[in-house]
Amino acid sequence: MRLSALLITIICLHLPQPGWAQSSGYDLPGGPLRVRNVSPIVQLYGLPRMIGARVLTGSKEISFNLEAANNFQSDNRQGTFAFFDGESYLSSYRMRGLWQEGLEWGVEIPHVVHTGGGLDGLVDEFHELFGLPDGERSLASRGRLDYLLRSRGVVYADFSDSRRALGDVRGFVGYQLINTERDALAIRGQIKLPTGNVGDLSGSEGTDISIWGEYEYSLPLSNFNLRFSLAGGLSFLGEGELIPEDQESWVSIGHVGIQLPLHPRFELHAQLDAHSNVLRTGNPLVADGGVLGTIGGRVGLTRTLWLDFALIEDLDNKSASDIVFQIMLGTRL
Repeated sequence: MRLSALLITIICLHLPQPGWAQSSGYDLPGGPLRVRNVSPIVQLYGLPRMIGARVLTGSKEISFNLEAANNFQSDNRQGTFAFFDGESYLSSYRMRGLWQEGLEWGVEIPHVVHTGGGLDGLVDEFHELFGLPDGERSLASRGRLDYLLRSRGVVYADFSDSRRALGDVRGFVGYQLINTERDALAIRGQIKLPTGNVGDLSGSEGTDISIWGEYEYSLPLSNFNLRFSLAGGLSFLGEGELIPEDQESWVSIGHVGIQLPLHPRFELHAQLDAHSNVLRTGNPLVADGGVLGTIGGRVGLTRTLWLDFALIEDLDNKSASDIVFQIMLGTRL
């Protein structure tokens, strides 16, 4: 059973809702779940998270995000060998502020940890339960860390002991173009600074710039308020230190999602996020184009505090991690 089929099934099962689902009454932030490709290689680059089509109306938003990515992948093509067996944990502190009406700023400070596969057993059972391919991961030893990337005789990363490092810091802005009850449109930009390093797989050592647009359309139905999100843009990659001869200069990004209120304090989310090739090595595991399928939700804990949770699956079986568990705790001041 594919994850995409599971998304459709869950949505269909919850379509009939009572009238109070039209408005949560809680200050949920709106917009899609803020995911990105956090594979050991793609996470080095400045591909942005989708934030939403509405910029801040209050003074400040603060959030803490944790992503646990489980990896078991190996491929050797055209002189590039990649082997990833372990887990990557990305914890990010993120702040957004209102610059002036319709214009916001933000910063994200990530910390990257690569360690042994503590979730191996859980992921094996998940793949077995839903009939997903496991790439023979069930035959390998559990709890191991072994990350190796070699291209044309040059070893860029090779470690089997845990690594912890500051990732690449990101700064971003957003400008509101359209903001009505029915729909919204924002244009956003981001710069990623080279504060991490390639050897620890915490940064590309290049400066990346992204620009993208995000659109939201709200469809009021008889018993609930269905929201759709759509986004697309480009990332310009400054020359990094990871196989620089194969790095792309431009990467396209895209998103489509749906958000459905099920309760005054809960929304169900389903979305697809994609990007084109980051590196063109001929080895699909090394930052090839990727498609992420996400199911999750947003829970209002108080009127200003919320929790996001997400399960992210690699739908293209290439450059994304096998499975990612993500939680984010956020508040608006």
